[in-house]
Amino acid sequence: MVKDYFLHLRPRSWPIVAGHMTVGYLIALPPSEWSGNILSLLIGAFVWAVMLNGGSLAFNSAFDNDTGDIGYLDSPPPVPDGLWLFGLLFMVTGGIISFSVSFQFATVFWICFFMSIAYSCPPVRLKARAGSDIFICVMGYGAFTTYAGWACVFGQINLVIILICTGYIFLFGSLYPLTQIYQFDEDRDKGDKTLAVVLGIDRSIKLSFVCLICAFTIFGVVLFIEHIRFYILIIPLSFWLIILIPWIAQGSLYPQKKGMYRALWAWVATDITIIVIFSILS
Repeated sequence: MVKDYFLHLRPRSWPIVAGHMTVGYLIALPPSEWSGNILSLLIGAFVWAVMLNGGSLAFNSAFDNDTGDIGYLDSPPPVPDGLWLFGLLFMVTGGIISFSVSFQFATVFWICFFMSIAYSCPPVRLKARAGSDIFICVMGYGAFTTYAGWACVFGQINLVIILICTGYIFLFGSLYPLTQIYQFDEDRDKGDKTLAVVLGIDRSIKLSFVCLICAFTIFGVVLFIEHIRFYILIIPLSFWLIILIPWIAQGSLYPQKKGMYRALWAWVATDITIIVIFSILS
């Protein structure tokens, strides 16, 4: 029983979310100062990736009752009693700890907390409403997760972090439809009008491609403003294109679940590239 609660926190997602949050931290500081604030980062990453992200995923699972594979969890166990309360208390506890990092970090944590409730919990349940579902996720995982890392050490918001967060909004806009496509049949059968269900598989993949181009255009603008060599962006962009172009060509015949996880690796490649650009090539 305890194992079931743990699995619904989807621990496979923790390093991905923590790693992305770390991008905001690492671009906020020169490499010589990374170790000086490491405790703030470690607390922040645990609170954000495990308690907020994990708790929100468990809270969401309590209302989804999925039987098929879901993100970061294959063949999920039956939803244990009180999973929604477990996830809720997990997030609230993280929210209390978040104030030990910084006021700005705590602020963005609690914004995401209420977004998570609205995303999953009836009668609002924004995840079942096309448009609202992607908005919540691109803001939470794209913008606010990036800013959370920045807020571990900086309170001030400047043009660089605004543009980087905006780029990541579009990058998660590219990833998000892919997370729904392989759950298309189950979502449709439950009556959830998710983005992928409303658009259909082909148009969802094309939306992903458009968001990708927007994301890398914004990243390129940031590097141009900062007088940083931006040709290295070709490397992560190539990873994304290798995935999306065949997917667009093959549509529903493409291995959808594998495609989503391949896109996660492309996301990791993008994060690493952004860190390298700001810390080494600037």
